[in-house]
Amino acid sequence: MLLHKKPPTELVTLFEYEAIDILDPYEMDCLERISKMTGVEIFKPVIKQRQTQLQARQYVGVVTLGKRTIQILPKIYYSCDREKNQQEATRNLLVMLEYAGYCKIRAVDLAALERMENWFEVLTYLFASHLQREWRLNPHRNYESIEAVLPVLKGKWEIAKQLKRPEIKHLFAVTYDEFTLDNPLNRIFRYVVEKLWQITRNSGNRQALTELRNWMDEVKLLPVVTANMAKQVQLSRLNQQYEPLLNLAQLFLQNLSIQLSAGGTSAFSFMFDMNQVFERFIIGFIQKHRNEILPSGLSKCDLLSQSQGVVKYLANYTKEGKEEKVFRLKPDLVFCDRDRDIFPLILDMKYKSLNEEKRNLGISESDFYQMYAYANRYDCSKVILIYPQTLELSDSHNVCFGIEGTKKEICAVTVNLFKDLSQPEARKSLEAELKKILETANESSR
Repeated sequence: MLLHKKPPTELVTLFEYEAIDILDPYEMDCLERISKMTGVEIFKPVIKQRQTQLQARQYVGVVTLGKRTIQILPKIYYSCDREKNQQEATRNLLVMLEYAGYCKIRAVDLAALERMENWFEVLTYLFASHLQREWRLNPHRNYESIEAVLPVLKGKWEIAKQLKRPEIKHLFAVTYDEFTLDNPLNRIFRYVVEKLWQITRNSGNRQALTELRNWMDEVKLLPVVTANMAKQVQLSRLNQQYEPLLNLAQLFLQNLSIQLSAGGTSAFSFMFDMNQVFERFIIGFIQKHRNEILPSGLSKCDLLSQSQGVVKYLANYTKEGKEEKVFRLKPDLVFCDRDRDIFPLILDMKYKSLNEEKRNLGISESDFYQMYAYANRYDCSKVILIYPQTLELSDSHNVCFGIEGTKKEICAVTVNLFKDLSQPEARKSLEAELKKILETANESSR
């Protein structure tokens, strides 16, 4: 089979907050249209050395503008070798996405990842190869209710519908269950496969996606699928192995924006906010390594992400005599006892930079008020804000602020991600760092 080969593109790699020279008019037009579609300002204009440049923000990903592709990597790895920086930052980002539940990386995949043009193609490879493996082993089927008009009686005879259509008196209006591939989960995957097939420029990825399109031929291709539709798909213990694929599909649906021109040259972006990745990574890392990280005083706690199972609100609101709870609180990770009425610790992740020169380390007032609300409503003695270590900081930080009139504290700490997280020793180092933070918090709250 001859595959359509897309024209090669120039690849430019930036790290967060780095700047690039102003783009040409066509590229700027593509960028403006993508920004309007997504509501995300990928770059902001800045003046450097009397020249207007475009500065990357906290969004990480890939944007293709005609013949130029710009990939933006997180600034979470550093060495003097820029090429090594790019490789390690890409690998770290993939590890973070794996702990966040978006993908699974096998050792055999690592060699293939090195051949990918950019990390969007890496994620496309992981999605396509993982879905291929699952489809070969056991494609997901379930019973779907089918309404049809048949010449034979099958399933339940819908007599009321039959009477409304006298012209089909020689046929039967029926409803029956069919064990089929055409179900909500596979329709999500089918739609994502189609979108990725349209824009991938890697021949291996395109071959894999072409095979998937053929294998999924009996799955209905919906005109539109949204991230919210993916969220509504419920998995059971019988198909739990599809959870990382569903999460990755949701990531694509939420952050992928495509614009196809008449000439066939595509402009697209796949960008997401590192705040979400950092939050889910820390939560996933603590949950997976809880036996190594949690001190004895917290080892028996339930860990609730986004306060699931213990919902609290900040205020009540009365309208027309009816009282409602408003301003729901959503701390990133809540530690609670088995009865869920004692909350010894709350963690909240902020992908921001601290500033040593400021008395309060540059913590924003809104973030501090948010933590105060958590401490108050959950009656929690310790709330910890976790920030990534940055190059601008001379050392790691663990600073606590006492809340006046109470024994409660709000602490700001940093974690060091300037290490190759794909290596076991680096993950052990992060385990030890988080354990020390939680031990300190547990001791001071007694």
